[in-house]
Amino acid sequence: MAFLLIGIVAGKAVRSGSDYTVAGRKAGTSAVTGILLGALVGGASTIGTVQMAYSHGLSAWWFTLGGGIGCLLLGLRFAGPLRRSGLETIPQFLSRSYGAGTGRLAMGAASAGTFISIVAQFLAGLALLRSALPLSTAQASLVLACSIAGFIFFGGLKSFGALGKAKIALLYLVMTSCAAATFSGGGFKALTALPFNPYLNPFGRGAAKDLAALTSLIVGVFTTQIYIQALFAAADERAARQGAFLSALLMPPLGLLGVQVGLTLKATQVVVDPSQALPLFIIERFHPLLGGILWSGLFITVVGCAAGLILGVATNIVRDLLLPLLSREPSERHALITSRVVVAAIVTLAAFLGARGEGSMILQWSYLSMGLRGAGTFFPFIAGILMPGRLSSRWALTASLAGLATLFAAPVLRFPTEPLFAGLLVSGILTLIGSRRARGVVH
Repeated sequence: MAFLLIGIVAGKAVRSGSDYTVAGRKAGTSAVTGILLGALVGGASTIGTVQMAYSHGLSAWWFTLGGGIGCLLLGLRFAGPLRRSGLETIPQFLSRSYGAGTGRLAMGAASAGTFISIVAQFLAGLALLRSALPLSTAQASLVLACSIAGFIFFGGLKSFGALGKAKIALLYLVMTSCAAATFSGGGFKALTALPFNPYLNPFGRGAAKDLAALTSLIVGVFTTQIYIQALFAAADERAARQGAFLSALLMPPLGLLGVQVGLTLKATQVVVDPSQALPLFIIERFHPLLGGILWSGLFITVVGCAAGLILGVATNIVRDLLLPLLSREPSERHALITSRVVVAAIVTLAAFLGARGEGSMILQWSYLSMGLRGAGTFFPFIAGILMPGRLSSRWALTASLAGLATLFAAPVLRFPTEPLFAGLLVSGILTLIGSRRARGVVH
């Protein structure tokens, strides 16, 4: 309730669609970090990481490690140009660079991929709620939907930045407390008894599968609206870069803490539904008062991440699809109302699908969503930033379509590689050929 109150109070300062989607372009370093990690670190990075560590071991770390590397790369070369663009969405950037066709394709793929990740947050939230409260799936889904809507419905990105900073501080308290609790009762020592394969092997699920997971996170960071939206909202280029660097520093340790908890539960032969591993660990290992605080921290983490992803999808739908269809230039107030309606619709649909998919592997949904966002868009997007004007509209659209088509075709045709790698390879080759043709190197 305290976090929801913060969001409502921050939302009172929102007067326009721009305030709602890019926080008036006044976000400092800490606010950029809050937006980035607020949306990037959620149920998949905590509950999902412990779930996968319990089932598959150290390979669960690739999610948060990949997210950290993605943020580092953003800060090194891309944060400045993106902030200078003065835009609000990735499709706007691609449309300006390559035309409306590539922009629309990117919007569709990114929105669909991000929506899958939103469903993953609902899966984590349902596991968390039902671990402590006597709620049915439908009731828990309704509670979660109302909480998520409360985070962003009124304040959009302006309230999300403030909530994100508080959320990350609380999350570090939660995960360090849980990791510290594994040292009691001989749990940490028991790790030495675990077999190297798969539990202590970072490639325990197979090198190709785990490297694909790492790649999907790096690619996803570059092609997910809410993450890039954090840079668009920065007060200046320095705030954008430093926010990305700070996010890169803070994210990977959270994953290691989660892996420690999952491996300890496996080593001590605790039998539990993997999706319930972290919530039940908190309930059983801590005094109810402290456990309740830690449990609420996890709940806020899931709610905040889902809220950020929903805001990103809503921004794409409103700014890149709905508002351009209007015959006249919409007022900022109209844009604000439209954004809130779309947010409510996405929350409702995600709640329904999350309830239908309860119990499935959370990180698998997240990896799928990252690949869908980036397989076709990643290389044209990078080319537009690093080599503006070098890739033609025709080649950019071809690379995007081919990468996305290959992603879907690879499992059906049984390619001897991960679908994400196949999609990126095809898209990357076409992007390279197209950029070299522009220079007259290939004839």
